[in-house]
Amino acid sequence: MAEPTANAAPPHHERTALLLQGGGALGAYHHGIYQALAEAGYQLDWFAGTSIGGMQAAIMAGNPPEERLAKLKAFWQRIERTQYIPAPPPTHPLRKSINLMEAMTTMCLGQPGFFQPDPMAAMPWPWNAGKRPAHYDVSPLRRTLEDLIDFDRINDGPERLSLGAAEVETGKHVYFDSRDHAIDVRHVMASGALPPGFPAVEIDGMTYWDGGLLSNTPLDVVFNDRPRRSTLCFMVDLFDPNGQTPGDMDEIEDRRKDIIYASRSHMQIEDQSKLHNLRQAVSRLYNELPEDKQRDPELQALAGMGCTTLMNLVHFVYGGQAYRSWAKDFTFLPQTISDHHRRGYQDAGAALRECAWDAPVPAGTGIVHHEVTAGHTEHY
Repeated sequence: MAEPTANAAPPHHERTALLLQGGGALGAYHHGIYQALAEAGYQLDWFAGTSIGGMQAAIMAGNPPEERLAKLKAFWQRIERTQYIPAPPPTHPLRKSINLMEAMTTMCLGQPGFFQPDPMAAMPWPWNAGKRPAHYDVSPLRRTLEDLIDFDRINDGPERLSLGAAEVETGKHVYFDSRDHAIDVRHVMASGALPPGFPAVEIDGMTYWDGGLLSNTPLDVVFNDRPRRSTLCFMVDLFDPNGQTPGDMDEIEDRRKDIIYASRSHMQIEDQSKLHNLRQAVSRLYNELPEDKQRDPELQALAGMGCTTLMNLVHFVYGGQAYRSWAKDFTFLPQTISDHHRRGYQDAGAALRECAWDAPVPAGTGIVHHEVTAGHTEHY
């Protein structure tokens, strides 16, 4: 499907970014969101992601706009197992059991084009010396990514790519950024190297795990970027921090994952809003100073900490399906993947019909937050 070429970004935004949270099979929701944005003509300047979000961000940055949807579709097709019998709809009581059986199959057999069991690698046998221990071999994923991503385009193309990862030796959260150094398949795989399932990835003498261990949502890489530029930012979260008190063990594990991997997105947004509004205040105060004070080197240094940019954050939060379970992030049943994709497309379509981020904002506003949950948008 060819993408429109309209410049849909409002004039008060200098760039448009897409931020994708990690979440395994739930990442098909990202695909649906992007499809709706592409069909609406949005031209994206910056892709940032973690884990499955990083893989899809790299596919988008590593292909021209007119090929991205086809390559994303190919990615999900390559990592799905063939489904021979249709499953009942999401609300049917048997659907959850079918999903769980599919997830158990994935645990035992792996997933085509993604990972395969490697039980011997986890053992301290002499022949494993120098090999990164893990339960699965991810060489199929490497081949999939190399087939679908043009890394020359990532490093020399017009869009920017940022991938979140955790540095094993230091415990630091880092971003591999195409603006700063060359990106290759190792960086994409490092962003999704979730232990103990997947092995750590070595790059330039350091080893890396999945960035979701420290921050599953790559928000800070955009909001802390220098020099500051007004940005329309679409952020897509796959784990909902809001939920009910669990009633059984399945619900406990499901809720635990939501709390852990939601990465305190709302707290990050609140903290970034306070910081950005403070930067706005610094700039306003500096502009009110007499000209002789504005020439003071110390005050000029303080003024450099301020800014006048507007950050418009459109925050999608996926609440999941009726059949959600503790295994939702590794349930790769094609019909379930299609459900996630469809919901992303629907939620983005509902938000795009409103386009609240196009509305004028009061002078001095630093961040405007639009949260989209199940197609409903709240404005903060």
